[in-house]
Amino acid sequence: MEASAKKSFLLQSIKTGLFSLVFVCIGVLVLALLAKFFNIGDNVLPIVNQVLKGVAVILGVAMCVREDNFVLKSVVGAVIYWILSFVLFSVLGGGFHWGQIALDFAVSLVPAVIVALIKSKKA
Repeated sequence: MEASAKKSFLLQSIKTGLFSLVFVCIGVLVLALLAKFFNIGDNVLPIVNQVLKGVAVILGVAMCVREDNFVLKSVVGAVIYWILSFVLFSVLGGGFHWGQIALDFAVSLVPAVIVALIKSKKA
C-alpha cells in the first residue's frame, strides 16, 4: 500500500473504533438513567448492554468505513473498539472475566464483518 492508502486505512479504522466507543458510552449513560427511573432489573442490563455494543459497532462500520477493503477496515476498527471498550469498562466495572472478554470480542467482530460484507456487495 502507498502512504496515503495506509493513512486512509488507519484513519477509517480508528474513526470506526472511536465512533463506536462514543456511541456505546452515550448509550450506557442513557441506559443507566432509564434503569434508575424505571427500576429495570439487574438481570436485564447486561443483555441490553451487549445489544448496545453490537449496535455501536454496526453504526461505526456503516458510517466510517468507505471505499475498498471493507472487511479488513471493519475488523481492525472492531478490534480497536474492543480494546478501548475493554479498558473503559474494566476501569468502570473493575471486573476481569475471560468469558466476558470473549463475548465482547464476538459482539464486536461479528456485526462488523456482516456490515462490511453487506457494504462490499453494494459497492
